Amino acid sequence: METHSDIVTITLNPAVDQTVFVNRLNVGSVNRTTAHHRQTGGKGVNVSAMLGRYGIATTATGFLGKDNPRLFNELFKKCNIRDEFIWISGETRTGIKIVDLATHETTDINFPGLEPTFVDLQSFENKLRKLVKPGQWFVIAGSLPSGITVDFFEEILVLLKRGGAKVAVDTSGDALKVAIENRADLVKPNEHELAEILGYPLTDFATRVHAAVELQREKVEHVILSLGSEGALFINPEMALMASAPPVKVVSTVGAGDSMLAGYLAGLVSGEPASKRAQLASVFSWYALEDISRQLPGREEVTKRLPFIKVQPLSKMNS
Repeated sequence: METHSDIVTITLNPAVDQTVFVNRLNVGSVNRTTAHHRQTGGKGVNVSAMLGRYGIATTATGFLGKDNPRLFNELFKKCNIRDEFIWISGETRTGIKIVDLATHETTDINFPGLEPTFVDLQSFENKLRKLVKPGQWFVIAGSLPSGITVDFFEEILVLLKRGGAKVAVDTSGDALKVAIENRADLVKPNEHELAEILGYPLTDFATRVHAAVELQREKVEHVILSLGSEGALFINPEMALMASAPPVKVVSTVGAGDSMLAGYLAGLVSGEPASKRAQLASVFSWYALEDISRQLPGREEVTKRLPFIKVQPLSKMNS
């Protein structure tokens, strides 16, 4: 069953991801791949793709290159994504992910993105003004390409908030700090990204919980703090939860965080309670971790995995 929702994803710096697998990465030597996979990338695009595979249609916007559109056009058609991108001159950048099967580590080699012109930026802002409406979720995810400043990023946030939209942000550094200062409705940092903007290390579980709870209490309605193999914290107005990590044999971590955000949003727009939103987020991430192509099966299969994610209130953990 397809569910239409008012979710718009914004990817300012998308990519074509080329993932290669090697038995062991030897720097400075010839490495032979055991497998490879090529697909669309960029955090917002990944969120739209996972939601589409779950049956939730989205609108996607940002900047894409006119010279290599095929993979994106195929994805938009397959996942019921409405294309509202600004198509600009040049090729969408490439991102190379090298997965070391011996260490289970991924090495990223990211090419520079396309640089939008002043006219491109104006066209994008005009697009947003047409798309925004009160209560609508906008997801701004990923890095900022060359030519897009943090000030422009802040302009986007202000435009959306003034239009009454709800804004979810998945980025890092100064852009994440600006999102928090402008009271984004949802942020999804990992512990290192949160520590960077707070200016002090989050050295143990207790300090991570405290930081996430204070952030939610003071500035952001929904906080998802990814803790890697330990699981994730989900702090929201209903309750503060800890979700266990899924029992997964990791194939690749590429797109796992984007999938977690997609699962949480799927629960939000479907009216699910906080505990099920945390489970959905974890299960979406689970599928991404075990399959490089980040495929979701039917909803029934997704539902079968929910009980494997243990969710408990942080108050019980601390008692």
